Amino acid sequence: MAKRQTKKLADVSAKTLKTREKLKRKLESIDKSVTPQALKQKIAEIHRWISRNAVDRIPLRSKTIALFDCNQNVAETSLKVRKIAESIQASNVIRKEGLVNG
Repeated sequence: MAKRQTKKLADVSAKTLKTREKLKRKLESIDKSVTPQALKQKIAEIHRWISRNAVDRIPLRSKTIALFDCNQNVAETSLKVRKIAESIQASNVIRKEGLVNG
C-alpha cells in the first residue's frame, strides 16, 4: 500500500490573523453581553412588541394553513421559464415539421 502524503498548508497571513483576533474579540464581547438580566429584558421587549401588534394579528383558529399544499395552489410560472418552454416547444414543432416534410 502506498503511504498517504499530506500536503503542507500555507502559513496564515498577518491579515488573516488580525481579522481572526478581531472576530474573536467581537464574539467574546457578545458573549459577555448575554446575561440572565439581558435575556429577561429582551423577553420583556418581545412580549411588549407582541402586545403592541396584537391588533394586526390574524386569528389562526378560524383559518386552516399548511406549509405545503401538494401543489393545489401552484405559483405562477416566471417569465424566464415561460420563454424557455416556448423556445423548446418551437424547436419541437420545427423538428416535427422537418420529419414530416423531409
